[in-house]
Amino acid sequence: MRSDIPGRRRGIIVVSAASKKGGKSTVAAHLVRELRADYGLKVSAGGTHAEETLTTDPGVISTPGTDTGALVAAGARRVLWVNAPPEHLGAELDRALSMFGEPGLLVVEGGSALAHLDPDFSVFLMGVPFTDFKPSAERALEKADLVLVNTSGALSGSDVRGLEAEIHGRAPDARVLLYDSGGFTEALAEAARLARQKLNRH
Repeated sequence: MRSDIPGRRRGIIVVSAASKKGGKSTVAAHLVRELRADYGLKVSAGGTHAEETLTTDPGVISTPGTDTGALVAAGARRVLWVNAPPEHLGAELDRALSMFGEPGLLVVEGGSALAHLDPDFSVFLMGVPFTDFKPSAERALEKADLVLVNTSGALSGSDVRGLEAEIHGRAPDARVLLYDSGGFTEALAEAARLARQKLNRH
């Protein structure tokens, strides 16, 4: 599924992470706010137990404290949630995309979407070292334009070089930005800057 369908929308950004608590929601909401994105989409590769594979109810979507609620609070004028098993995820993504209507900027939270989307800009969040990756994380890293690495403390110069080399081995064209607990604000600002720059090229 291509992101550049003529007349459909002016851009798709995907935010993914190596683990469930990787900070995707915070980054996605920040990008919606800073780039004034029109739409938000939460994507989960849920199991067959999922009650709804596509949630559209604004009352559910806007619930405070949820990932979709954060996208709404950030300013997205319509937010949807796809929660489908992998074998149905592509069809449900198609259905969700058709519901956004007018062209606009879409921020997608969830790396499983990358099996079906070719975004204009992709952010991948991870910690160190390369452990506890979700199954979809390897694909997400390979497609990343920006890799934000939470170092959880200081790394020596050789450790930094080794880490960056390993990341570039999997994502050769990605910009790698390492940050500690005090540098997340700067990391968010850089993500917005690079996304804006990339989108302006199209």
